[in-house]
Amino acid sequence: MLVHIALFKWKEGTQVGEIGSALEEVRKLKGKVKGVMDIYCGENFSKWAEGFTHAVVVLAKDRDALEAYRKHPDHVDVAERIERMEAKSIGIDFEN
Repeated sequence: MLVHIALFKWKEGTQVGEIGSALEEVRKLKGKVKGVMDIYCGENFSKWAEGFTHAVVVLAKDRDALEAYRKHPDHVDVAERIERMEAKSIGIDFEN
């Protein structure tokens, strides 16, 4: 199984509703991409987050499934939307 983690800091002025709407679109990818087992999105409450306020965690069957997730047209659309809102992001992928 593969784990993909994305952490986000938002540009000043980004509205909470914009963030929530974008993350809801990410959640909807779970049933659209073969091999994606689960998707979690949430707001951080840890004091050690260094300004990163939201995270996405994707559990995928294998690297092919993760690549299919990244290339899915709905992911491409929401990723472009998120990129316009983010000040900084970090992505981490590992096998579990």
